[in-house]
Amino acid sequence: MSAALQRALGAAGPGPAPAPALVLGPARSGRSALLFRAALGGPRALFLAPRALQRLPGARRGESDPRGLQRIQFLYPPSLRELLRLLASLHQSLPGPPALLLLDGLEQYLAGCPGPQAAARLSALLVDTASYFTGRLGADPQGSPTCCQLIASMQVSGETEVEDYLCILQRYFPAQCWLCPDSAAALGQEDCGGDRMFRARLSQPGAADQEWKLGFGLDGEMRVSPVPWGRAEDPGAASDTDRAAGVEK
Repeated sequence: MSAALQRALGAAGPGPAPAPALVLGPARSGRSALLFRAALGGPRALFLAPRALQRLPGARRGESDPRGLQRIQFLYPPSLRELLRLLASLHQSLPGPPALLLLDGLEQYLAGCPGPQAAARLSALLVDTASYFTGRLGADPQGSPTCCQLIASMQVSGETEVEDYLCILQRYFPAQCWLCPDSAAALGQEDCGGDRMFRARLSQPGAADQEWKLGFGLDGEMRVSPVPWGRAEDPGAASDTDRAAGVEK
């Protein structure tokens, strides 16, 4: 993953707590892939989802770092009720606090909410859980405070009722990463090599927006590269284009 995007969507560790982030995009836009890559590249992570991932990044080619996978704990609460029960008991059930709290498929849990107040309660509980883990993490060996980053993903299509909750979610998730089809690639103006292309735009408080290109090959491989035009990019990320097999959702 691009170093700048890795830092933005997985910036857990020493320093001030980053804003909770929401990754939004249509079906098969790579939302799960981004969350999973953040988990692989970061410290200890808790990955929550309604069901098990069908494929792990690098599993096809045997490229996943086993040590990275060992730092991720997967839990699959299948319903809103089970998710709420799990969040209420995490302080007792986990062997130690994670530095990344990742929730994939938020829209499926929101579908079980009877109204906006329930959606707000779920969002608040997720934020409170990350704050609790931050308090448990303490300081690193250098004495710097360590925080727990909260990142959730949500499918948006403009056609579902749960998207009516977006205005509520944005109060609890001030940082949003929007995934949109790359129109230039769709028009054949770029050599995509058969890839499906998306733009990732990250907006977060107190920082300029950032953009990246995401490309997904036929085998699920994910490519991330900074957009060289438009908003300013992290200079250190200009040549940081890598390949990592992705989970698509």
